[in-house]
Amino acid sequence: MADTPLPFLLGFLLGSLPMAWLLVRVVTRQDVSSLGSGNVGALNASRVASSKWVGVGVLVFDALKGAAAVWLAVWWTGSWDFAPLAAAGLGAVAGHNYNPWLSLVARRLVGGKGFAAAAGALFVIRPWLVPAWLGVALLAWLGFRAVRGIVDEAPASAVATVALIPLGFVLYDPATAWLGVGFSILCVPKIWPEVKTLLFSGGGECD
Repeated sequence: MADTPLPFLLGFLLGSLPMAWLLVRVVTRQDVSSLGSGNVGALNASRVASSKWVGVGVLVFDALKGAAAVWLAVWWTGSWDFAPLAAAGLGAVAGHNYNPWLSLVARRLVGGKGFAAAAGALFVIRPWLVPAWLGVALLAWLGFRAVRGIVDEAPASAVATVALIPLGFVLYDPATAWLGVGFSILCVPKIWPEVKTLLFSGGGECD
């Protein structure tokens, strides 16, 4: 485990690049962290900028942050050992979700939800988990829509992310299941308030 702290730190620094904040700032000169839901991610960026292309751009760049963090760990360690790569991916998601630069300015914790960064990291480390994750998310979304009339993606995202734990074990190994635990700890709390609101209110959509 001695080779994991630096990959985590490098991943954290890459993840902390606030792509949603930067793109919205360039396009609209507005601060996405103080508008809409306050989330520094693709969906809120798209809504604040009134542009689906801004949202797509943020989604792509955030996924690239996760992938780049893992590739940087490969380059740094000179190997494909799982532990440093997983540490880099977790670091990227942590830096994205709890952005130190925006949080210092706002004097509160500011960041995104981390799903795109996690997907980018997984695509390099454990690629088969990405389509499995998306498949569970789609099935969960269809289920919530049919049973509860919930069209927001938050509950389905939460279910799919927790499902990374058994999926990692079945598709790969116990270490990958623990990576799923890490992503769940970092990502699910970011959307849990939305999930509680949607499930308690019985449906609809949150900002």
